[in-house]
Amino acid sequence: MADALDLHEGEQIEKELKGDYWEKTLCFYSQKSGKYWFTNERIIFRGGFVAALDLPYSEMESAGLCKVGPLLQFLPTGIKVSMKDGKTYKLSVLKRKEVLELIQSKL
Repeated sequence: MADALDLHEGEQIEKELKGDYWEKTLCFYSQKSGKYWFTNERIIFRGGFVAALDLPYSEMESAGLCKVGPLLQFLPTGIKVSMKDGKTYKLSVLKRKEVLELIQSKL
């Protein structure tokens, strides 16, 4: 599937792992399972038929640890990415501290 990502010229995958994306809908979060690719330029997520993220590091304001869950946020696997346009995204991965360090090194 990495072949189908349509990477930019000079872009390279640095880390690939399974995880979840938590999307807020009304008053609760829905979980989308899939795969993350962390490249030298952006974070790419693909899950199922409709879940897709493309988050360039250059458009990120900050990233930090958070908790995730459908109604109560209690699972300690989250990373909250805040974009310069005010949008936020909750990623959920194992070894999140390592992943957070990777993301923060790109900001």
